[in-house]
Amino acid sequence: MNQRHFSRHLPLIAFSVLIGLGVMFFITYRVFGGSWETMTNAPNYVSLIIVNALIGFCVLLFVVELRWDALRVILTVIFALLLGGLVTAVFFLDAANKYVQGEFRVQVVSDAEPLIDMGYGDRMTELFNNPNVDEPVKEVSYQFVGREGDEIAVLAYVEDRNADLDMAVALLDANDEVLAEASGATEEQLRTFRRYLKTENDAVIESFVLPADGTYSVVARMENPDSDARGEATVVVVSEGGESPVDMAYNAPVGATFNAPNASDPITEAAYRFAGSRGDVISVLSYAARSNVAVDLEVALVGPDGAVLAESTGSTAEQVAAYRPNLNSERDAIIEGFTLPASGIYTVRTQPEPLTTSMRISETVSQTADAYETFLLGPLSRQNRWVIWMRDALTLIMLGLAIAIVFRAEQFSLGADGQLYFGALAAGALVLAFGDLPKILLVPVALLSAATAGFLWGLVPGVLKAYLGANELVSTLMLNTVAARFYEMVITEQLQPPDAGFTTSDWFASNGLLTPIIDVAGDQVTIAVYLLIILVLITWVLIQRTPLGYEIRMIGANIKFANFGGVNSKRTIMLAMAISGAVAGLAGAHLAMGIHRRLILNISLGLGFEGVVVALLARNNPLVVPFTGLLYAYLRTGAQVMERDANVSSEVVRIIQAVVILLITADALVAFFRQRRITRRGTIELDDGSGEAGGLTASAQEVAHG
Repeated sequence: MNQRHFSRHLPLIAFSVLIGLGVMFFITYRVFGGSWETMTNAPNYVSLIIVNALIGFCVLLFVVELRWDALRVILTVIFALLLGGLVTAVFFLDAANKYVQGEFRVQVVSDAEPLIDMGYGDRMTELFNNPNVDEPVKEVSYQFVGREGDEIAVLAYVEDRNADLDMAVALLDANDEVLAEASGATEEQLRTFRRYLKTENDAVIESFVLPADGTYSVVARMENPDSDARGEATVVVVSEGGESPVDMAYNAPVGATFNAPNASDPITEAAYRFAGSRGDVISVLSYAARSNVAVDLEVALVGPDGAVLAESTGSTAEQVAAYRPNLNSERDAIIEGFTLPASGIYTVRTQPEPLTTSMRISETVSQTADAYETFLLGPLSRQNRWVIWMRDALTLIMLGLAIAIVFRAEQFSLGADGQLYFGALAAGALVLAFGDLPKILLVPVALLSAATAGFLWGLVPGVLKAYLGANELVSTLMLNTVAARFYEMVITEQLQPPDAGFTTSDWFASNGLLTPIIDVAGDQVTIAVYLLIILVLITWVLIQRTPLGYEIRMIGANIKFANFGGVNSKRTIMLAMAISGAVAGLAGAHLAMGIHRRLILNISLGLGFEGVVVALLARNNPLVVPFTGLLYAYLRTGAQVMERDANVSSEVVRIIQAVVILLITADALVAFFRQRRITRRGTIELDDGSGEAGGLTASAQEVAHG
């Protein structure tokens, strides 16, 4: 670059340096939580800062190489992110529903004695004639509430049929007048109530119709108080066709679930009845069953005459503190310190507070903002997440470089996935077989074997394209399947240990692993960082400063002109695909030797296709691929964090990826009109290494004759 050219670009370079430094300091600040002490106490923090400096340098290269195109790339990603935000907002349209659904509890709290002890169907058990107490129980009394016309049966029975306990039972009204009594059970009654009764010594009052609404008492006693017989006896009031007038008692919570998902008849409102006495001071609580349930409740107390006596739509911070652990938040509702005006049956009604449109919109916006904040800043929230980002980025950058090489030759190859599989398999098999070799020998040989395997597998579609005219898109996709199945077969049949619980190889020996430069609780960034720097430089030199690279660019600009100018297009296409395969093979070695540390099933999961996005974003410029690989890996890591922390599907990022591809491939229209202009003028445009087409313009005759 001459002095005049340098002076013209000096403001851009200065601006790029500032942006790169800003990115480096921002990432470092976020990863260490803005704490100098945290940073200096972290292991390998110097290496982490160095890697962040390299990220800043990638930003600088991105801006300098693409110039105004860099803005287009950034705007493309921003637009895709905005669209992803809208999709996320759609995902959260029902976010406010958490305030109207969830498990709840209702409780009436009081220090007063309960008016009743039991309801229809409740079993009350007591140990009669216990010899270990000073005053053995010989008689018990329980109260219940009944309605006029209810037909009931009162049973007192012994749990153990071998016990000699002989029971008697009586039913009394509110004035303690005996309404009915019994001291035994007939054979027919034993058959009718066989669920309860055991012997004729049990007592049953059958088919008694209550004369009025009110409180009744059941008295069960030993028929012979002087008997030494003992045992557990149970009293139960069975309603024949009617339900209990009460559902709850003081200090005994009841509950259900509002608007349960997938319920055929979801509960939207609940009512519970209890018996209270005049002058009882009570507090009525309606609250979420657990602290992670956000249902927003309201509650009302209804008197025996059906009039609403008190109601509440929430609670104060002081009430929440006073009634813990029942109340968890101010969304719980409480009617505190209410004095019952009369004795009778009261009703507690509770339901979720109705949602307003503003609440729905507010909650959708809030949840979307929180999820997107997690998405955009999640990879920098912890050191281990930063490490995961770096590991993904290293693999994607290698794949982006591999794709960029063939794309520069205008060959739409999607074979990086298969080449990655063969690279991982070659490197892994070598490490497993020769794990005793010194690290300084084993690692380079394993990397070389991975590159060679990828080279040879990439050469196959190149040969098919050059000599048989096979469509490289179809052939590479089919070869990807072959590679994946072959990889799976070798692991399953040859490399899987007998005691492995799933398809995997043995762990690699430490001699066969890439040396870590950063280690955060087992998550590592390896020397692949420095190997990648060398790989980027070699790829750039290959494309921009070698005869083969010139031929690749010539074929990419116009293969007819390239052939006319003496370029051996068949050889160049084969070499471009093969070299691309070698780089993809190194990506497989990084996955095996630097991340998983063994061979696992589905080691790629479509990473090769994501490398296509990286290359397209970089405009197939090797110096820009590191930035776009970092950017795309950042989105992938952010998606994982968002899915885990905000419970949002990572498929949102798939949508962002699709939009990026669509917007970038829209450049084909621009390329089409540019090509028409070139054809009319009889020129072709070559990339001068700046990342912009049009850097060098030559006539067809000049190309042909050098």
